Amino acid sequence: ETAEQERLEKERAEQQRLQAERAEKERLEKERAEQQRLEAQRAEQLRLEAERAEQQRLEAQRTEQLRLEAERAEQLRLEAERAEQQRLEADDSKKKGLNSRNSKQK
Repeated sequence: ETAEQERLEKERAEQQRLQAERAEKERLEKERAEQQRLEAQRAEQLRLEAERAEQQRLEAQRTEQLRLEAERAEQLRLEAERAEQQRLEADDSKKKGLNSRNSKQK
């Protein structure tokens, strides 16, 4: 009877050991799965941040391009204004030249 009890106790102890092993294995697998989930979440977060940074870079580039275009348009406007001013001055001096010739001829 004691031999049978010992055998049963050993069997029970072995089953408990196996159960504890399985429980530890499950715990480790859950832990690993959680780590992978967190890593995937972090990777997605980094991807979104990189995407946002790229959009901001492109917006900044576009803003700079628009600024340069506006600057160029202003330069062209000023050049056109100067050319018009020179044309008017040339017209005035031509008229004065004709007027002085006309008055000399009279």
